[in-house]
Amino acid sequence: MRTERILGGVLLMMAWTAPLIGQGSSDVEPAYRATPGAISRLLDPLLRGRAGNLGVAVYSVERNQALYLHNADWGLVPASNMKLFTTAAALDRLGPDFQYTTSVYGDGAILEDGSLIGDLVLVGRGDPTISGRFYADSATYVFDRLARELRERGVTRVRGRLIGDASYFDDVRIASGWDTSNLLWWYGARPSALSFNDNVVTIEVRPGGWVGAPASISFVPSTDGIPFENRVVTTSARGGRSIGIRRAPDIGGYEIYGRISIVSAPLRYVVSVEDPASYALSVFRKRLERGGIEIEGASAVVHEWNRKSLRAPMLLASHTSPRMIEIVRVINKLSQNFYAEQVLKTLGAMFDDEGSFDDGADVVRDVLEDHHLPTHNLRIHDGSGLSRRNTVTAQLTAELLVAMHGHPRFEDYYESLLVAGTDGDTRRLNTQAARGNVRTKTGTLRGVSALSGYVTTGDGELLAFSVISNGTPRGKWGAVTVEDSIAERLAKYSAWNPPLLQGSTGR
Repeated sequence: MRTERILGGVLLMMAWTAPLIGQGSSDVEPAYRATPGAISRLLDPLLRGRAGNLGVAVYSVERNQALYLHNADWGLVPASNMKLFTTAAALDRLGPDFQYTTSVYGDGAILEDGSLIGDLVLVGRGDPTISGRFYADSATYVFDRLARELRERGVTRVRGRLIGDASYFDDVRIASGWDTSNLLWWYGARPSALSFNDNVVTIEVRPGGWVGAPASISFVPSTDGIPFENRVVTTSARGGRSIGIRRAPDIGGYEIYGRISIVSAPLRYVVSVEDPASYALSVFRKRLERGGIEIEGASAVVHEWNRKSLRAPMLLASHTSPRMIEIVRVINKLSQNFYAEQVLKTLGAMFDDEGSFDDGADVVRDVLEDHHLPTHNLRIHDGSGLSRRNTVTAQLTAELLVAMHGHPRFEDYYESLLVAGTDGDTRRLNTQAARGNVRTKTGTLRGVSALSGYVTTGDGELLAFSVISNGTPRGKWGAVTVEDSIAERLAKYSAWNPPLLQGSTGR
């Protein structure tokens, strides 16, 4: 019996080795290449009987050949897999070395006593990085640096107004299809040409000085530009705590309600701001004053303004952002929605009519069409995937990944994705074959899950894959199990150990 197994193994190896003879001939398929039949036998058992809408596509990258298509032409909500399209367009059109510039202009002369006779204008052009993310967790670093530059130019007092110019983008802050339930929290931050701190703020709630007193409410970073209604009452030591926060769009801020114990430690909640440009300008004003620059006039944000109307524009200070490749890494590795929306609107501002969701989406479509990718089943309403009106297909997503392999910026794109076993949820794809091998972008909304990216087989062949599910009855983790199982099986696949002999139908 043992001899028969050995002979069987020898015959099998001879069968799989035979095509390697004459491998240099262009009409001979090397044995190590995955075949549609082999991948079908590998993946079919995972998808059999699965409910819900599930699309799967697997491609050989170098051959641009579809190896497996399962409902791959169904238009599905991609969640954050939409970021794969936004970042591909950013690297294609803007390039990895693109940098944003934020400028400060003076509209008037600077007198010997340090007075600027006119307005001071902060001009935003969409930089998403004015926060502590790249500056040692110092959220106000950029504004403090601009204040220092102004002092170095001799400015100590502004006799006019402080103006925030947010006109580089349109003033539509909420994309079509965004759930209102997402708008309060950090992942629902609105885009704006003039932005600060990822357009989020931390609400800090502290007990008042006595039982029955209103709680103390403050904001971090410190700002006077956010309206709020304080309905939080201080209770006794046994009173417990229960804090609720609601958006109050009518006042441009929040309603904060509930109770907090007099012995409670401070409670903190990170929320998105209703009016990003006003928030940014309010903090900038505080940092100017802290840096010794007095502003005599009021603050004003403009969304439609022609800088040529300035009487005597003089560039006084400026800041340059990190490179686009660093921004792309944040978008894909951290699934940062706000960054993705800033980039989408930047594409619209630079390569179409205006910095809008719609014009940014048009640029993404143009990039796909330049690579001869079909867009008839594609619906783009935002750059992050937060919109439930977005639709893509698993096939188009895989084809985008294939097309990017031939792009001059492929290494930048590839390196921006999650590395299995290192980035993201390290419980996922934590097998020997997947760790350090599978590169992905995840996607999650209520009832939506997606995983797309690259995997190298056991034979060294690079594959692109996309798995998108909508409405899976077993919830997120049922979908995640399928996604990870597909990626892990592809990672373990080898022509020397064909699917029929791999045995297990599990992960």
